[in-house]
Amino acid sequence: MDETICFHATNLQMLVLDEADRILDMGFADTMNAIIENLPKKRQTLLFSATQTKSVKDLARLSLKNPEYVWVHEKAKYSTPATLEQNYIVCELQQKISVLYSFLRSHLKKKSIVFFSSCKEWMK
Repeated sequence: MDETICFHATNLQMLVLDEADRILDMGFADTMNAIIENLPKKRQTLLFSATQTKSVKDLARLSLKNPEYVWVHEKAKYSTPATLEQNYIVCELQQKISVLYSFLRSHLKKKSIVFFSSCKEWMK
């Protein structure tokens, strides 16, 4: 947020923290707390973690209101929906946005999640 001058979080409706346990293990607790403090209070926060450590629970306490905990049991017959698809496309750097756009346009009736390596990626 500090490095991206044109980034404004005022319209942010949802914050997704994936691998929260890893973020905290790598020493980013203070950074996460600083980011969360600068985000709108009225937002949905989704916190995903493979493990429930004390630090993840502390982060949840700081950033979540009325949290709901969902556990996926290892021994469950199906822990991942059978209809879930994971896709990736290998392309030249200059073609990334147009390929992504084409992919999303061809899957309009499906829900998609796109991961970027950093905020700078989507701004290019």
